[in-house]
This record gives sequence, structure tokens and C-alpha cells, in this order.
Amino acid sequence: MSYIFSENNDEKSKRREFIRQISALAISLPLLSFTSKGVDKKVIPKRVLGRTGEMVSILTIGGFHVGAPEVTEEDAIAIIRKAIDQGVNFMDNAWSYQKGRSETIMGQALKGGYRKKVLLMTKLMARTVEEAKSQLETSLKRFDLDKVDLMQFHAIGYKDGDVDAIYNSGMIDWAMEMRAQKVIRYIGFTGHSDPAAHIDMIKRGYEWDTVQMPLNIGDYHRTLSFEKHVLPLAVEKNIGVIGMKSNGMGRLGKSAIATPLEGLRYTMSLPVSTVASGIDSLKILDENLSVFHNFKPYTENELNELLSRSSGKSEIIEHYRRVQR
Repeated sequence: MSYIFSENNDEKSKRREFIRQISALAISLPLLSFTSKGVDKKVIPKRVLGRTGEMVSILTIGGFHVGAPEVTEEDAIAIIRKAIDQGVNFMDNAWSYQKGRSETIMGQALKGGYRKKVLLMTKLMARTVEEAKSQLETSLKRFDLDKVDLMQFHAIGYKDGDVDAIYNSGMIDWAMEMRAQKVIRYIGFTGHSDPAAHIDMIKRGYEWDTVQMPLNIGDYHRTLSFEKHVLPLAVEKNIGVIGMKSNGMGRLGKSAIATPLEGLRYTMSLPVSTVASGIDSLKILDENLSVFHNFKPYTENELNELLSRSSGKSEIIEHYRRVQR
């Protein structure tokens, strides 16, 4: 397949310089390999989750897809447990996912000794303390647990007043109280729509443990980009970065710009702690595990080629971006 590029030399030069800088950041984030005690004895790449000090697998199982209605409970549990057996130790989820089915199924999958093998997160849509209390209580009941490792304020957007709600309505104080009571261990936030909200959340001063953001080859080309404008700031502040939407919610692979596995490897090549991947079948899990176990960061030349393919294609890959800039 051939591609026609319209970038001028100045744009190419800027991209090369940024790739050098981001590659240097990725190299500075330790990537440690461990040998699994499991049957296959796979290599398990892990990175530090920011200031938490937790060592997490660079692949995280996304909660949304594994709880989808078309995935049977039996298959979902098999996906989660196989991932853990193969060295994945970070589980993503949210109060809002699949009307609670995602949390309920994951809770079932983590029985039988699997809970102690993973870092478990959930995310709350709440914008008031009362809503947050109710949602966290519901999430714990679905998991059939009395605590989770990471709680994140979910889907923070700038134009909706979400940043003010988190900072000015007692939400952070409540989260810190939950941490003091050992209901949660770490506090973070996520967002899909506007990097400006992430920048504001960080710069207002709270020392977040984690931040979750879309990172893919479509985002890179945005004027205001999560990769170019939020990721370096998070790394500087020692916030554990959880990448997501490496496949643009399925649009990247369908676009033929790049394969889903190229997208996953791209995001893993950035200075992130881990990448949450949507997996709804054992086949897709095996494909993801192949990237995970055999991970090698993209070289500068490989990144240049991949980003050249996606130039001008951001709208195709990132249909979920409400703020198009």
C-alpha cells in the first residue's frame, strides 16, 4: 500500500525533533522484564506507575469491552484470568461501564485468588461528593469487595465545568478521606475530549497519582494534543500515565492507516506506565499478549514512518474527540 504525504519540510523537522524528545522520555522510564512463574514462562514487561511506586504490566485489560453484552460471562472471565496468568496485573473498570456488568463480571473473575495478583481500578462519573459516595459504594458491591486500589474521576472535560467541580466541591478532600480509610489507595483522573482539561487539572496543584488519556497516532497531529502537551507535563510531575484508545475505539484498524497492534505498540513506545486495551475475545487477547510479551519500542525511523501515514487523518481515527483542535 502506498501513501501520499503533504507535509512540508518544516512540519517534518518539527515532528522529528518531537519524536527525539518523546523517545528520550520513554527511555528514561524504566522498562523492567520479569519471568512469569506461569506455564508459558513469558517475559512480562513492567513499568513504574508514577509516584505510587507500583510495578504494573505495560498492558492493562480495559473494562468496557470485556463487559460488553455480546461477550458471555464465561468468556469474559476466561479473558481476564488468562491475561492475569500471562502476566497482566492491572485491571481497568468504571462505575458507568455497561450499566455495571463490567464491574460485576470482573469481580467474579478476580475470585479464587486472582484479586491479590492485580491492581484494580474503577472510575466515577460523579461531580458532587454525594454522587461519588453512592457510585463508589455501588462499584464495591458489584466487585464484591470492600476496597479498590485506584479510583479516578472519569471523563473530565474542560467546557463542562468538570475541573471546577473536582477542585471546588470537596471531591478531592472526600477522595483523600477514602484513602485515609483505606477504601482506595490511589487517586487519579481521566478524560477523552480536551487536553486543556488535563493541563488545568494538573496545574491547579493537586498531586495526582495517575492520569488516563487517549494516546494514538491521530492525537499526535492535533494542534492541542494529549501526547505533545499533557504527557510530558504528567511525566514531569511523576504522575503515572495510563494510555487508552490506542486503536481509536476500533477506528484505526478499520481505517487501514495502521493495524490495531501497530497502534498498541505505538502507545506502549511512549513514556506511559501502561496502556488499557479493549479486549472482547480470546483471539484479540492473544494478539495483544503477543505485543506485550515481545514488546520493543519503535525506533525513531519507525515512528516517523507511522506518523507520516496518519498525517491529516486525525478526524478519522479520533471520532470521540468533542473538542476538535
